[in-house]
Amino acid sequence: MKKLEFEIKPLGEVLRKDDLCDEASLVARIYKLLRARIIDLSLPPEMPLVEKDVAVLLDASKTPVREAIIRLTREGLVEVVPKSGSYVTPINIDRYLQDCFVRQQLESGCVKRLALMGVDPAGAEELRAIVDEQESAMHEESYANFFALDEKFHRKLFELAGLNSAWDTLNAAKAELDRVRHLKRLFGVKRSEAVVSEHRKIVDAIVAQNPDVAGKTLQSHIGGIDDEISVISKHPQLIKTIEDLNELVALSRKTRNKRKID
Repeated sequence: MKKLEFEIKPLGEVLRKDDLCDEASLVARIYKLLRARIIDLSLPPEMPLVEKDVAVLLDASKTPVREAIIRLTREGLVEVVPKSGSYVTPINIDRYLQDCFVRQQLESGCVKRLALMGVDPAGAEELRAIVDEQESAMHEESYANFFALDEKFHRKLFELAGLNSAWDTLNAAKAELDRVRHLKRLFGVKRSEAVVSEHRKIVDAIVAQNPDVAGKTLQSHIGGIDDEISVISKHPQLIKTIEDLNELVALSRKTRNKRKID
């Protein structure tokens, strides 16, 4: 069984001002960067997020950093411990499975709506162009780019369906799902070729204005709770790694509490 070792990098190697996106709000920019680093496990469970340190690295004041961290607590990605600080939360399998359920319900409804509405040639071309880029990223073995394009594809579906707010809701709700997706990738649990093929079929069904096929193809593509339980059962090292991470969290907290008492 493969044993996964996390390399805990210094905060300065994980958070850089140049990586902030072009959002108008500084809070939004800091939030998106912290969230992305938590999702891809660059900021692993129990990693402390010291407001002052983050602010210095991102050339910001502590106020927008604090507001960004508050947003992350609402998504369950960060826990604020009174008189101690803010820490990245452990991975929670129950929350992950709930995220799978939410995603399947919202996304299947989205593609059915889009197929009923129809999509103009420009919209169809945008979707196909994203899939082409994703296929190129797959051949280049650029997982980070592949994941970003996957997000772009699914976000574009909601945008074309006029459901931007629903995407925001889904994106916030699937944080744990995305962390486990990255954990799977670290274990080599990938289905990149199938993803590209399924994306093309989803686009074809939408262009053909066939909501039933679009919905079923989407559901098969992202899977449901039963599918995820099946995948996890075939890769028990995933559960073992999550359990090990959570044990480290518990040990770290005990050590931290002991220092406070001493």
